[in-house]
Amino acid sequence: MKTTDSVLESAGEAYGYIKAYVNQQVEYYKLDIAERVSRAISSALTMVVLFVLFAMMLGFLSLALGFYLAQELNSMPLAFLIVGAGYLFLTLFVAVFRRYLVTNPVLSAVIKVFFQEH
Repeated sequence: MKTTDSVLESAGEAYGYIKAYVNQQVEYYKLDIAERVSRAISSALTMVVLFVLFAMMLGFLSLALGFYLAQELNSMPLAFLIVGAGYLFLTLFVAVFRRYLVTNPVLSAVIKVFFQEH
């Protein structure tokens, strides 16, 4: 009778340890996922802010270039047409090489954030 009680008591203790271990593992994975998601969101927000600032800078530089070319060419429409054509060629270049310029770097960054070891 004593051995049966001892076995049951040991089984109860083992169950308690296993339950505590599983709960700790679940909490660990929750924290790990939360950290990775927050790091990904932080990176995305940083990229958005940098993109907006870059777009503003590019807009002002485009205007400056357009006005400079207008003075040099004595034609404002022609100057801004040249600037627009430059952006057209840049857009076509990015569209053709988007896998190497956009897709692969974004995928690499996301994979790095989610699968980076601490």
